[in-house]
Amino acid sequence: MQVSLVVTGSRGDVQPFIALGRTLTDRGHSVVLATHGDFEKLVRESGLDFAELPGSPRDFLAHPALAEALQQGASLFRAARKVPRQTPEHIRLLAARIKEACEGADLVVNSVLSRILFEDSGTTPWASLSWWPLNPTSRWPAMMAPPTRLGPLYNRLTHRMAGLLDWISIRGYRKDAGMPGLPFGGPYRELGRQVPLLCPVTREMFTEPADWPALSRFTGYWFWDREWTPSAELVDFMESGEAPVTLSFGSIWPVHQPEKTLEKVLGVVRSHRRRLVLVGGGPDQVPDDVLRVDDVHYPWLFPKSSVVIHHGGCNTTGEALRSGRPQVVVPTFADSPFWAAQVHRLGVAPRPVPFSKFTAERLDEALGKALTDEGIARRAASVGEAVRAEKGTETAVDILEDWVERWNGRRAANTRV
Repeated sequence: MQVSLVVTGSRGDVQPFIALGRTLTDRGHSVVLATHGDFEKLVRESGLDFAELPGSPRDFLAHPALAEALQQGASLFRAARKVPRQTPEHIRLLAARIKEACEGADLVVNSVLSRILFEDSGTTPWASLSWWPLNPTSRWPAMMAPPTRLGPLYNRLTHRMAGLLDWISIRGYRKDAGMPGLPFGGPYRELGRQVPLLCPVTREMFTEPADWPALSRFTGYWFWDREWTPSAELVDFMESGEAPVTLSFGSIWPVHQPEKTLEKVLGVVRSHRRRLVLVGGGPDQVPDDVLRVDDVHYPWLFPKSSVVIHHGGCNTTGEALRSGRPQVVVPTFADSPFWAAQVHRLGVAPRPVPFSKFTAERLDEALGKALTDEGIARRAASVGEAVRAEKGTETAVDILEDWVERWNGRRAANTRV
């Protein structure tokens, strides 16, 4: 089976698709992963075929207006209004490249972001992925809604509002691409109902509610265990003294001021007599009690850390959970406040430290609790064991293979009629 995987976004969006692609190839399928040129080297390292989509996530994440907007709060809609929108020419090109990447495929799997510019031809089975629970339910509110105890009616209302906001956000892209609009107030309505919608997060957090459509599933995280060898410098640093604190802000580093962020975090870390591993960001020159690394395999590093401080991206959150170590989350926008709230609810992290309130005092309180609270340590170890036992990509491929078989069976039956 020829499978096209289509994903736009940051490395945290792309790497789970690499994990899915590797499991598909292990099952004997041929896979091409279409994404931004920033990740070509990573995709080819995994052994998957690569197709380039135009644009770069850095165009959005490194824009000065984004950091300014996020200082006022975690609103994705405020951030999107501040950063200049892509041109119609770029959107048409992106849509054309997505179409090219899907031609000749026996199965297409996209993310909800790349689904925006995907047009269902009706000739190929497809499925989608959401990084958060997307389908409406009375059990919990929509991802961006404030969590309250107002109950099922409130929860349903938040999903209706989220659908409307999604439609408002998406319609301009579809129009610029020359595509027909998606359903008013529910642009993702077909996902989980007419095609599979997979959510690659642990079932320790969520299980499918009774009012969800049958094709929506939580699979467990999609981890890619790449072949990677740590440097001698990193090994020596990790083994010299007490386990250090790891700081990883992933793709969101551009919104932080490198020198000031390191000064703030390091001052707090030192007050707890710990050293610091700085991943993928911060200033080039660092003190002796800090080790800066640009590319690291989280399954190697995180379990050797005393605490993981991170930005709350879905994939990084999954890696932190898998490590079994306590964590401190500094969420910025989009789904990161949601995941920060979830890991606190799970009992593996203290209260989040929002980016707009990222002070040394708040970080000190959170890090102190993460380092010393035995309840958090026990719960993190327990959840980590459960997450490691899940087989997320294998579950996902089982679902996708079954879907293709059912889809092709229905099509053959309709053809005979």
